[in-house]
Amino acid sequence: MKQWLTSSSGTLADKYKYYILPFWAILVVAYLRYKAPQIWQADWTHDDLMNAYWAMTNSWSDLSKQAALFWQPSPVFRPLGEMFYKLFWEQFGFDGLPWRVGASAFLIGNAFLIGHVAMRLSGSISVGLAATAAASFHSLWTHLYLNTGTIFEILAFSLVFAGLAYYIEFHDPWGTTLLLILGLNAKESAVILPALVVLYEWIWRRRTPWLFCALSATVCLAFIVGRVYGPAGISTVGSYQPVYSFATYLNSFRGYLGPLILWKEVPLWAAPLIAALPLLLRNKLGIFAAAMFPVAILPLAFVPDRGLEGVYIACAALPLAVSALLLKIPKEDFRLAGAVAVFAITAITMPGLSGIEGWQRENQEIRSFRESLLNQLPQLPPRVQIRFVSEPFTADYPWASTFITRLLYKNPDIVVVSPMNEQTRNFPASNDFASFQWQAGKLQRIK
Repeated sequence: MKQWLTSSSGTLADKYKYYILPFWAILVVAYLRYKAPQIWQADWTHDDLMNAYWAMTNSWSDLSKQAALFWQPSPVFRPLGEMFYKLFWEQFGFDGLPWRVGASAFLIGNAFLIGHVAMRLSGSISVGLAATAAASFHSLWTHLYLNTGTIFEILAFSLVFAGLAYYIEFHDPWGTTLLLILGLNAKESAVILPALVVLYEWIWRRRTPWLFCALSATVCLAFIVGRVYGPAGISTVGSYQPVYSFATYLNSFRGYLGPLILWKEVPLWAAPLIAALPLLLRNKLGIFAAAMFPVAILPLAFVPDRGLEGVYIACAALPLAVSALLLKIPKEDFRLAGAVAVFAITAITMPGLSGIEGWQRENQEIRSFRESLLNQLPQLPPRVQIRFVSEPFTADYPWASTFITRLLYKNPDIVVVSPMNEQTRNFPASNDFASFQWQAGKLQRIK
C-alpha cells in the first residue's frame, strides 16, 4: 500500500491518491456486484460438502501439522484451504452468505494485488489501477463466483502474487520461500511462484537469484516428490493423472488462451501469435505478461481441462498485458485517463455471469435435503444408523447424503445407508434409527 501512495509524484494520481484508491475500490465492488450478482446468492455445492466434512473431522493442530510438513502426503491434500473451511464452518455453519462474502473479499483483494504488482513493475499508479480493473471480473471464472470449493485456487493466487510482490519490494529469498510453502498448501499450482520471480529478475535486474532458486527448488522438489507423487498423493486421483507430451501442452495452451480472451476456439497456429502480442509493446511489463501465461499454465497443462478457474494464476497475464498498454502514454496524467478508459471498456465488453441453472439446482437439492432432514429429526443420538431409501443425488455423489447428515448433526460417527453408497446400502434395516425417502422435493420420514 505504501508504494501505491508514493509513486507518480506531482501528477494528478499523486495529488488525489487518497481519494482515487477508495473510489476505485468502490467501483470494483460495484462492478463485480453488477456483473455477477449470483456470487452473493450461491449456496452449498457438493465440493463444499466434501471440503467442510474433512475440515470438521481434522483438528486445527492436524491441519497445522499437515501444512508444516508440506512434503508429506496429506489426507486433505491442501490444508490451507481446509483451514478456511474449518474457520467458516465453525463460525457460520451452513449459512451460505458469509462463505461467499469471504471468497469475494479474496477475489477483490486479488485484483488489487495484481494492480499493486503492475504498479511496482511499471512505477505508475495509473497502470496499477488499469490492471486492477481488468483483473476484477471475468465471465468465464464461473466456479470462482459460484463454488466456494475454488477457495484453494483463490488462496494460491493470493499467495503467489503476494510472494512476487514481497520479493519485488524486499528481494528477500527466505520470506518469499515461506510464502511459496503457504501457497503450495493452498494449491499445487503455486509451484509457479519461483518461475515468476526468476522472470522478474531476468527482465528487470538482468540477474539470476541463485539463493532463492536453490531454496525454492528444494521446497518444490520435496513437495512434488512427497505430496504430489508420494503414496496416496495428488497424482493418484484419477482426474489429476498427467499425460506429458508437447501435443498435450499445445492443446492446453490453446484451450486456456481462448476463454481468457473470450475467443471460443483459437486455432492452434494462431495461439502462440496471440499470446506474443504484448511483446509488440516493447516494454518490460508487456514482456513479462507475454512470458507469464505459457509458463504459468504448466502445473495444469498436462492434466484434463480444469476450466479457466484452474489456471486462475496464469489469467493474471491478461490484466498485466492490458495495463502495459498505458506505458505507451508518456505522461502520467494521461495514463490516469487511460486507466478510466480501460475500466469503462472492460465493463462494457465483458459479458456478465450467466448459465447457472445447474448450480441453482445443485444448491436447492442440498438445501432442501438438509432442511427437511433437520425439520423431521431435530436431534440425533450419537452412533446411530439412518437410512435414505431414495435421495436426489446421482451416482456421481455417492457420499452426499453422508456428508450432509454428519455435518448437520456435527457427528462423524453416524452411519448413513443410501442407495448410492456401495459400502453401506446393504446394511440391515433392523439397525435403522430412522429412514427417509425423497418425495416432492423433500425428505419424508417413513420410520
